[in-house]
Amino acid sequence: MRGMLMPFLLFIGALVVAFLLVMWARRVGGDAKPSIDRVLSAHGAARCMEASRVLHGLTQRADQRALAEVWEAIELPLLKALPDCPPDYKVQLINVLDAASKAATNRELSKRIMTLRNSLIA
Repeated sequence: MRGMLMPFLLFIGALVVAFLLVMWARRVGGDAKPSIDRVLSAHGAARCMEASRVLHGLTQRADQRALAEVWEAIELPLLKALPDCPPDYKVQLINVLDAASKAATNRELSKRIMTLRNSLIA
């Protein structure tokens, strides 16, 4: 009986540590508000650059909830800033929007991102 107690306690301890790591990892994804604020506080060409950085980061993290929340807030302001975007950043923004569209699991969100991306190509 005593021989089985130690492996059982180690197993329970490993489960607790794994649970805490999962909870911490979910929390690291965190709030999308700072990302939204970074994009909306920028003006003109800087807004294109910030949107590109923020969307790239969200795509790399594959954070679906934050991607949808950020896109909802920045879609129209980004559309208004597109004429001010430098040509080099338009190419980068096209690539980031393409990656974000592929990363989005929500079909409607993916379509909206692709619509903006396609407007940059034309």
